Amino acid sequence: MKTTWTKGLDAQGEADIKASFKSSTVVRARLMEICEDKVSSSLSTNTNQYDSPNWCYQQADSVGYRRALNEIISLLEK
Repeated sequence: MKTTWTKGLDAQGEADIKASFKSSTVVRARLMEICEDKVSSSLSTNTNQYDSPNWCYQQADSVGYRRALNEIISLLEK
C-alpha cells in the first residue's frame, strides 16, 4: 500500500483506510484488470489518425491517458 493513501490523515483515518484497503483485494484486483485492459486497448494504432492535422494532440492525450491509468494501477497494488 502506497503512503499516498494515508498522507495527511489522522491516526484513526489512517487505520480506517488501511483496513478498507486490506479488505478490498477482490475489488482492487478487478479494477486493476479493467485498467490494464484499457491501457492495452489504447495502444492500438489506427493509421488513419496519421492523416489528421491534430495527430500530435491525439497522441499526447493518449499518452497522458495511459500514464494516468498506470498510476491508478500502481495505487491499487499492494
